Amino acid sequence: MGFDYRAAVAAADNLIRDWQQKRWCAIELILYTVEDCPPATRLPNERLFLGP
Repeated sequence: MGFDYRAAVAAADNLIRDWQQKRWCAIELILYTVEDCPPATRLPNERLFLGP
């Protein structure tokens, strides 16, 4: 099942670094869309990924 979320750059960077250490799910990063309309839903618990 796929989910689309918007995330801060720092949160996305930390999430990907965490994922690289132990791959626990599939991640697909999309920088631009045809409509250039990012999803309105924020990454759940995004604030947890903002710190080191």
